Amino acid sequence: MRTSLLSLLVLLAACAGPAPSDKDDTGETAEPDDDADGDGFGAADDCDDADPAVNPGAEEAWYDGVDADCDGADDYDQDGDGVQGDTRGADCDDTDATAFPGAVEVCDGVDDDCDGLVDDAPADGLPLYADLDGDGWGEGAAVGEGCEAAPGTAFADGDCDDADATRSPGVAEICDGIDNDCSGYVDDAPTDGTTWYADRDADGFGDPGAAAVACAQPDGYGADATDCDDGDPASFPGAPEVCDLEDNDCDGTVDDGAEDERLYFVDNDGDGFGDPASTTSACGAPDGYVELGTDCDDADPARSPGVVELCNGTDDDCDGVVDSDSPDAASWYPDRDGDGYGDASGGLASCEPVEGWLADGSDCDDADATKNPDAAEVCDDADNDCDGAADESDAVDAVAWFLDADADGYGDPGFSAPACDLPDGYAAAATDCDDSTAAANPGRRETCDGIDNDCDATVDEDDATDAPTWHADADADGYGDPDTATTACAAPSGYLADGEDCDDADPTVNPAGVEIQDLVDQDCDILVDETFVRVGDIVVTEVARQTYTGGSGASTNAQAQWFEVTNTGAYDIDLAGWYVEEQDGDSFRVSADAGLVVPAGGYAVLCYDDPWFATPEVCTYTWGDATWGSGAHDATFYFDRDEDLVALYLDGVLMDQVFWELGADSAGDAWPRTARYSMELDPEEVGPATNDVAGAWCLAASTDRYSLPTATGYPDYGTPGAANGACF
Repeated sequence: MRTSLLSLLVLLAACAGPAPSDKDDTGETAEPDDDADGDGFGAADDCDDADPAVNPGAEEAWYDGVDADCDGADDYDQDGDGVQGDTRGADCDDTDATAFPGAVEVCDGVDDDCDGLVDDAPADGLPLYADLDGDGWGEGAAVGEGCEAAPGTAFADGDCDDADATRSPGVAEICDGIDNDCSGYVDDAPTDGTTWYADRDADGFGDPGAAAVACAQPDGYGADATDCDDGDPASFPGAPEVCDLEDNDCDGTVDDGAEDERLYFVDNDGDGFGDPASTTSACGAPDGYVELGTDCDDADPARSPGVVELCNGTDDDCDGVVDSDSPDAASWYPDRDGDGYGDASGGLASCEPVEGWLADGSDCDDADATKNPDAAEVCDDADNDCDGAADESDAVDAVAWFLDADADGYGDPGFSAPACDLPDGYAAAATDCDDSTAAANPGRRETCDGIDNDCDATVDEDDATDAPTWHADADADGYGDPDTATTACAAPSGYLADGEDCDDADPTVNPAGVEIQDLVDQDCDILVDETFVRVGDIVVTEVARQTYTGGSGASTNAQAQWFEVTNTGAYDIDLAGWYVEEQDGDSFRVSADAGLVVPAGGYAVLCYDDPWFATPEVCTYTWGDATWGSGAHDATFYFDRDEDLVALYLDGVLMDQVFWELGADSAGDAWPRTARYSMELDPEEVGPATNDVAGAWCLAASTDRYSLPTATGYPDYGTPGAANGACF
């Protein structure tokens, strides 16, 4: 093995390319200048330059502790499997890299895992089953795995009786009451069974083409195999023969000597009717015979039942009467009204003329002499000229009707037809201007469709029902004035479909405008200067809450609610479009036309409804007043005296909020609450954060009376629209 490994190393070195040259640039052999042991390998390649027997070209001697060939490999692991051999390691075969402690044992006749046992518990072993009867088939759960089947075991599973070597899969089944072939069935398809024949019609005779081998007679089978039709219980050897085109008695002949043969009659003239005096019996009519024996002359094919009776003095149809109901008999009609035309409904046929009757039968009303084929048709719902139709278009008093191709009730004056009554597809009026479409007639309303719908000779007038609304664009900014509008099928000059301009005199003001700080709504969103207003610019500084009925009195009326806001900024602020909400969700939005501008450093007072307010002149805006329009007021917006809030929003952003509650807050301060007194924010605490703290609020001073002396319940205390007094 050592020699083979050395040869392999030599081959690998050859594959890696030529060895470093030991010749100088002139081609002469050059000795390494650092080869101390003179073995031809310098210190860079020689792993022991002091021993000439050790170099990359030396042959390795295993298990001597010396790396003779300088390959860096373990000198005690010849097969390179990571486990040392010889006396230093546990490798049981150091020449085989697949055999070492911990290797997987497989069926190969080798001790792969070095446990001293060959092929024990192999990873690729097959299941073994107990085979007690030695028939090569095991039974039950596997008893282990192995590379070879030991005595008393087998690789095959499926024995149904491991104590009987005569029973196993593949053994021939015989009639012995035992499942010989372990198929799960006893005596199925036995080799020594009896042949039985299917008797599907249960007539006691079996089908020779449907046989089965069994130990005992199966249900529906018999030993007989002579049935000629096993699907018919009426067919079997010895059965009575009947006329059914079947061989009932299984004698090989159909309908021979049948019990139910019929009587047939000779038909000498071939007219389908036989001579009642000449008969024979058979299942079917023999040649020259028929079923009916009713011919009155079997020598004349022109005479028989069913032949048409003619006016010829002979009984053609064999009904015993001559020339009766002959189709060639002439028709005769009565003329009761004496107009020379007979009654078509009262005629009779006769081979001979009938006295007093006429050959003509064209009178349609033989009780009225004015109605006959020579009379003139008139519009009277009657058939005057006896042509089968009443009131035709050629009636002498017919009127003109006009074609109504589009079925809109108005006819085309260019196409008319006379008739007594309105024909389908026609109309009495001849005023349709376009009979190809029901969208155009004098009864239609004009629509914008390029058609003269109302037939007034004008197309798509401005009063068309679907004419769109156009808005004047006086400032030519691409947005129309909602208050200056007109309708037309097409846009008039200077008009647009858009009607969202909030100032059509200023081209910089429209939904696409850019907001600047000038108290003008440049972008037409109701909000004014919204991009310049900061949180804290508008602050709630005073609140008159819901009336308090306990204690020493009450405010002047139930609607006496208001709150004051202060503009802390340096610019005037328009509150148009601002959204105000209280705790239970009731809210209102300041209307766009309210003109609610809070001057820089100034105040605004928002009241419930100033017509009910005791001192309305203090109110800058009222939220409960329906005159501001839907969505701009809320009659349910009330402050609760014990717990509530007032929150101000601009374009969805909370700008300020004051929340009060009954009792002390987290700092131990209580929100002030006394009848007729407003709740004021200390001037030193004006801000969006400080005004939400109970300790920053106090009751209005008793000297600050704002209601009129004439008001009921006077006085009310507070400073609406003015600076608050100090709380401390």
